Amino acid sequence: MRAFSRLLLAAAVACAAGCGQSTSLPPAPDLGEDGRQIATLVDRLNEDSSRPSHLKQLFAAGATADSRALRQYQYGLKDKPAVSGGTATGTVVLEKAAGNATVEKEWTFVKEGDKWKIKAAPLQ
Repeated sequence: MRAFSRLLLAAAVACAAGCGQSTSLPPAPDLGEDGRQIATLVDRLNEDSSRPSHLKQLFAAGATADSRALRQYQYGLKDKPAVSGGTATGTVVLEKAAGNATVEKEWTFVKEGDKWKIKAAPLQ
């Protein structure tokens, strides 16, 4: 029974030591509705790059997607994209899966109907 009491006391002390401390992240930038849709599109590339049928749906008509090359990276939109009507440009951070090296590239997006699609996604 003493061991159990000590365990409870240790848990209470550990909890009290951590109480009141904030680990909140800085607020996410306001991307606007178009920016959120583009950020979601870029994020989907992380999962869909290994599925050619899904990958094709992320790219605009006439744009090409090399699934082998795209699988080498993880992707994230850096800042709010510049939107002008049905086109947009944004800086995408590419993190190499092996080695954790990151690069930034400017990608272009186009709105087809009510969905944003990737028009150009340079990797090099």
